[in-house]
Amino acid sequence: MPTLAHKIRLDPTPDQIQYFKQASGTARFVWNWALDEWNRRYAAGQKPQAPALKKQFNALKYQQFPWLRNIHRDAHAQPFADLADAWLRFFTGQNDRPVFKKKGETSDSFYVANDKFQVADRRVKLPKIGWVRLRESLRFPGKILGARVVRDADQWFLSVPVSVPDSIYYRTRTGQGVEGVDVGVKTFATLSTGKKIVGPKAHRRALRRLKIRQRAITRKMQAAKTPIGLAPQDPLPQGIRLPRSRNWDKAKNHVARTHLRIAHLRQDFLHKTSTRLCRENQAVGIETLSVKGMMANHRLARSIADQGFGQFYALWQYKADRYGTQLIEADRWFPSSKLCSTPGCGYLKKDLTLKDRSWTCPGCGVTHDRDVNAAINLKGLATPTALPVATRPVRTATVPEHPDIGGKVTPARHEATPESLLSASGQEEVGAHHCAPIL
Repeated sequence: MPTLAHKIRLDPTPDQIQYFKQASGTARFVWNWALDEWNRRYAAGQKPQAPALKKQFNALKYQQFPWLRNIHRDAHAQPFADLADAWLRFFTGQNDRPVFKKKGETSDSFYVANDKFQVADRRVKLPKIGWVRLRESLRFPGKILGARVVRDADQWFLSVPVSVPDSIYYRTRTGQGVEGVDVGVKTFATLSTGKKIVGPKAHRRALRRLKIRQRAITRKMQAAKTPIGLAPQDPLPQGIRLPRSRNWDKAKNHVARTHLRIAHLRQDFLHKTSTRLCRENQAVGIETLSVKGMMANHRLARSIADQGFGQFYALWQYKADRYGTQLIEADRWFPSSKLCSTPGCGYLKKDLTLKDRSWTCPGCGVTHDRDVNAAINLKGLATPTALPVATRPVRTATVPEHPDIGGKVTPARHEATPESLLSASGQEEVGAHHCAPIL
């Protein structure tokens, strides 16, 4: 059965927050221990395995690290499986090489097995600390596969992956249209109908506030140098840690909450836009972008990152599967903006530059809006009369065999996201309100 994950904000007490921090620190400590041992064995010519490392650690953990008895065992057992998965992804080219985790630089999280906790309405019972309040209840039924408690800024969330039946996973479309979508920096998406969807540009709007709050951190850091005999502008010697004040921590939380709000606004927009396009269309023509290559342009990198193209395509792909929508991907070098979209013309304007927002076709005399013209050409790929220079379907959605599967039409804000799109750091699926991921 397919898997969906629901991420819900927690309302823990101060004592529960303290345990969350300790459990997260334990998971980070065990990860670093396992990675150090893994690297040592690999350098010695051995082939390290996660089960063997876990067995070695279990034999000595309570003797060398007696404080682990105060933390539930899942927090210091799961890092071995996570490390094995990280190495597998590294060797298959999906991720970079696993690195050591440092407090304050990596997100806090720890794992809880599915038989060690229970969810009842708007509460969850976790080992060692008991019942913790939830901002909302779990939205869909199914077999719970586990959970992770993760921290974003100074907020704690519970991410729960659930194996759901097909009748819950697959959704019913409200329309059978065919659409072409051209994404861009100035306008997030332009449809073949001529409609333009403007993104929230959350980071750009919050940039001034971010700069002000970041300067507050800098002032606290400079003030902490004086007691150890350093001038405010002196570089910090290697190995020296500055004393941390409560005001410094408050300033860091202000910046972290600002970034969290930016992520909420961006993800809320991306979820609603991708859901609407898949729910209203049976086929969508899209372009294949090299987001990494686009980010190399330092003049546009900030704006491109603010739009969230990479996450948008990831959301688009799994929602196309849920709604039975076909995604027709154009070849990366398909000239969607340079090709005249007038039927029967097909003129190719090779000298079109990025600053040209409109152009007149010498062949038919029609003046084209650059983005609308590209969207119309992309729509042509999703129709039976696709242009011959384009690449035909690359990805086709999996449609359920049973005609009764699909259930009722679900509003965008009540959807869930696949477990694969929820990272352990909790950065993937956070809603714009008190609860997290909603699509």
